[in-house]
Amino acid sequence: MEIKFINYTYNDHIIDLEIYNNTITGLTGNSKDTFFDLISLKKTGKGQLIINNEKITKDNILSYKKKISIIKKELNIATFIITVKDLMNYTIKTHNLSIKNIEKKINDSLKIVGLEEYLDRKINTLSSSEKKLIQYAVSLLSNPELIIIEEPFRYLDNKNEKKIVMLLQRLKEQFGINIILVSDDSNALYKYTNNIIMTKNGEIIHQGDTYQGYQKVDFLRRNKICVPEIIEFTYIAKKKKNVKIDYHKDIRDIIKDIYKHV
Repeated sequence: MEIKFINYTYNDHIIDLEIYNNTITGLTGNSKDTFFDLISLKKTGKGQLIINNEKITKDNILSYKKKISIIKKELNIATFIITVKDLMNYTIKTHNLSIKNIEKKINDSLKIVGLEEYLDRKINTLSSSEKKLIQYAVSLLSNPELIIIEEPFRYLDNKNEKKIVMLLQRLKEQFGINIILVSDDSNALYKYTNNIIMTKNGEIIHQGDTYQGYQKVDFLRRNKICVPEIIEFTYIAKKKKNVKIDYHKDIRDIIKDIYKHV
């Protein structure tokens, strides 16, 4: 799903923003929740909004809202929802999803996240990582073109973080789903996103390539954007120790540079 906000007025700010197709985009900064609402079409402003080359109006905005799935940071469910199956069926019913074969769709969604055997599991017996994966399965029920995820790696250990990353890459590459990660975890955003949107006080202060964006350390510090640890290390080595090394996403590449130049 390609989204363009052109000369768009929202919360008294003029916004020009583009979410590209086939990308994993990071959204960070002290106004990330504000832009979360905007991109998810929860709230609207005035100006030109184009999705998939179609101008958005009051008549067609609902159809695009249905193509966006949101994964909240926590799995909050009603007390009457006991099993994974209950949750999936409840989601289909409350969102009025038109599905020909509900049982197959539920099973397929669980299979994609690797939990095909979890249909009858009680939700209160699941680990934090399993609950997060169930949220991904639920999000797939509507065949979304865009999934927006709040704090995608919260509660996950390294093993399960890698599992989620592999899932995100599969959703993007195999199913053509755009992914937006909403977080202040700069280490994760730097490692796993292609593009980054940095916000401050209701405005976008940077948007573009993640690798280039996070190299602007002085800019990040001035605007209180968290600097990834690997960038901070490289920045200090370059500035204070005058070590000739490049910025990398993998610590092993930094070690190679250090052996080469030191």
